[in-house]
Amino acid sequence: MKEEYVQVGGRRVRYLTGGAGRPLVLLHGWSFNADTWVESGIFDAFAERYAVYAVDMPYGLRTKSERFRAPRPEYAKYLRQLLDALGLADPPLVGPSASGEVVLWYLAYRLPARAAVVVGPVGLTAELLKALEGVETPVLALWGELDDVSPPANAQLLRGRNVKIVILQGARHAAYLDKPREFVEVVLKFLESVY
Repeated sequence: MKEEYVQVGGRRVRYLTGGAGRPLVLLHGWSFNADTWVESGIFDAFAERYAVYAVDMPYGLRTKSERFRAPRPEYAKYLRQLLDALGLADPPLVGPSASGEVVLWYLAYRLPARAAVVVGPVGLTAELLKALEGVETPVLALWGELDDVSPPANAQLLRGRNVKIVILQGARHAAYLDKPREFVEVVLKFLESVY
């Protein structure tokens, strides 16, 4: 695994990269950064099959990238610029919590991704849900059974779209950290079916 930096829109963005094969991009929740994927063992598990890019987005409490404040839809557009800077055309995107909302806005703008995984996404507003209508990108939406930030009942808001919903039993909002082994298994199975 290597730590690298890239310039995006005049800002310095940190990311971790490792593995080989087709790319997979990991974003982070508001209270975390790219290191969280490494510390949990999830990065290495994915790196056995994919070229993994764990990105410090320019928001959140622990990011090591240059920060800026913007509405989440603007961060989605910024994500496209970042992927362009990394030379990634349409990788699968994994986004928990706040980054889950960013990933959904990314798809709502019809920006290219082979697939998306969101974990306990926040901000499922009527505006976002309407913008997601007709999106064909396959989405895996995971919730922790005990999520009290974005309750698993919110999964119903995404029904009827090209979305597979999985509830991780006994997991809280950061379900991927509470149940990393189960999370990896579910995501790998999903990616094998669509990517």
